[in-house]
Amino acid sequence: MERKIDLIKAMRTFLAVVEHNSFSAASRQLNIVTSAVSRQVSDLEKHFGCQLLYRTTRAMHLTAEGQYYGEEFKAVIAKLDALEVGAYERQHRIAGHLRLTAPANSGKLGVQVQISEFLKKHPDVTLSWLLVNRYVNLVEEGVDLAVRVGELADSSLVARKIDQEEILFVASPAILEQYGTPTHPKAFAALPCIVDGSNRQPSKWKYVEGSKELQVSVKTVLEVNQGDLVADFAIRGHGFAQLPKFIVQAYLDSGQLVAILENYQLPAVPVSLVYPANRLANPVLKAFIQHVVAFSEQRKLVP
Repeated sequence: MERKIDLIKAMRTFLAVVEHNSFSAASRQLNIVTSAVSRQVSDLEKHFGCQLLYRTTRAMHLTAEGQYYGEEFKAVIAKLDALEVGAYERQHRIAGHLRLTAPANSGKLGVQVQISEFLKKHPDVTLSWLLVNRYVNLVEEGVDLAVRVGELADSSLVARKIDQEEILFVASPAILEQYGTPTHPKAFAALPCIVDGSNRQPSKWKYVEGSKELQVSVKTVLEVNQGDLVADFAIRGHGFAQLPKFIVQAYLDSGQLVAILENYQLPAVPVSLVYPANRLANPVLKAFIQHVVAFSEQRKLVP
């Protein structure tokens, strides 16, 4: 007798594997053993009659069918999550206060749009949004949720990836005319650079060469702890900069800044919701996380 499978659960598991490009990382996120992850993906392949992933001892990547069904699974899960949020909101009147923190320039990520939509749905919710360029200890400072950009250090906090952002090397046309376009990130050791002081190691810029992630100690002429100001000083010709794409996109479009050394840029870094595990009992926080995740998944479906 053929064993029945939970299709929705298997789809979520498959998407977690694709997101992390790892069975073991997916198992940690889902809090199940790796063998269960592998079995659910295999069950999904049997159900749809095709191979979704190429798997070897060293690598894993999507097949053409895996790419197609992956997008379809995302659409199904996004719709289901939206229905669950709607059902919860119909059955529960959400009221209370929520404290959020995010980088000072996170408005460009569209966080305020999601907050606005959430508050319209829940008029009995009040919210404090702390915009700072420093590490906020959520437990000690009584903050419910943080939006963080970049790889996260291991901690007791729960992280939910909602998006990803590219990190670019940029410069103004004027400074490129003055110094020329560098051909390798090592050149930043001798070129004027503007660094973001809110980063853990502001003067050490990471880059990728081949399959290796390396770093260069740059010549810092100016340090500010706000990405928008780093971009502003770069536009004014004070030096080269390394910034997330969401901060500089408008300046790239206008020609005020130019992206350089794109072959050396880092893989896109995650944008995550981070919160203490015990706070999820708060219905306001739970509803807000569901709202943001559903919003983000729906946005990914738009070409």
